[in-house]
Amino acid sequence: MLRGTDWIVVQMNATDPLTVETSESTGVMAGYLSESRALVLEELRQIIPDNRYGPILYDLMFDYLLREGKALRPALCIATCRALGGRLHDVLRTSAVLELFHNAFLVHDDVEDESLLRRGLPTLQREYGVPIAINVGDGMYAMCLEPLLDNSERLGLGKTLRILQIVARMARESVEGQAIELDWIRRGQWTASDREYCLMTYKKTGWYTFIAPIQAGAVVTGASAAEQRELQRFGRYMGVAFQIRDDVLNLVGDEQPYGKETAGDLWEGKHTLMLLHAMRCATPVERAAAERILSKRRRNKTAADIDMLLALIERYGGVDRARALGEQLADRARQALNNAARFMPPSVHRDFLQALPDYIITRER
Repeated sequence: MLRGTDWIVVQMNATDPLTVETSESTGVMAGYLSESRALVLEELRQIIPDNRYGPILYDLMFDYLLREGKALRPALCIATCRALGGRLHDVLRTSAVLELFHNAFLVHDDVEDESLLRRGLPTLQREYGVPIAINVGDGMYAMCLEPLLDNSERLGLGKTLRILQIVARMARESVEGQAIELDWIRRGQWTASDREYCLMTYKKTGWYTFIAPIQAGAVVTGASAAEQRELQRFGRYMGVAFQIRDDVLNLVGDEQPYGKETAGDLWEGKHTLMLLHAMRCATPVERAAAERILSKRRRNKTAADIDMLLALIERYGGVDRARALGEQLADRARQALNNAARFMPPSVHRDFLQALPDYIITRER
């Protein structure tokens, strides 16, 4: 059941299941995310089976879902739909599927990266082992198809097929982006340019975090192709800015609010904007030493190794440079959304979208 907060008031009426109003602009983000998360979790309880396989499969699907998360992707899908005049009832199932896909991606990503923490708790493979974690992730992906097909009863065949096309491309873009980074790691390539990093991030993070949720929310309302293009530009810039902020937080954030292991990207050998910049600027001796560390498996690295990489990033101003690029991208996203705002009447949903650029580049988790 949806609960009211200090910022959000939910009113029931005959024409629309939920009408959300805000009384305090500073609470738009927190309130909107919280309400969206509650709605989506309730919808996922209707989607994920409750049967005798629960203890070995379906209950484990809720492990990450019930941990304290932002629910950014479903909130973005809902906000886009509602800002364009759509109904919550029509977009909620699609929003829930996007959250399920996101968490499936996290389960597999944590296995590939040998991550220790997710949202402040041990990762699924640390709790249950790699085979079970992989199967749970596979199961979550499998659970995404039927709810999207169910949309045909509510939205009609045309919109249902278009949303399926969006999700299919989202899945392909995400795995292609992941493949780019995994190939860099396999080949020990540390010379990627900022442009190459942004392409990898656009595919790996941007599509399933911003572009697909925005597109799906717009399709539900029957938005025109021109309107969808304007909103997609907003999503492209926001996706890369979001990942840059995530990379920065991994180095300088407090582990408690951030919910992941501080400097975990260095332990895992992730190709972040800051590290790539430092490797390009480093002297041959510095680069060779860093490459020796980065070529090690996580379990063979030492705290001194990580300190050396952190010092290299600091020496060449990697964090400040990443922050500056993130702010530039957020500013471009604001401009894109300002262009799109002409076909969005004033509402809390539009307010949420307009608050996103500042939230993304200043968030602490």
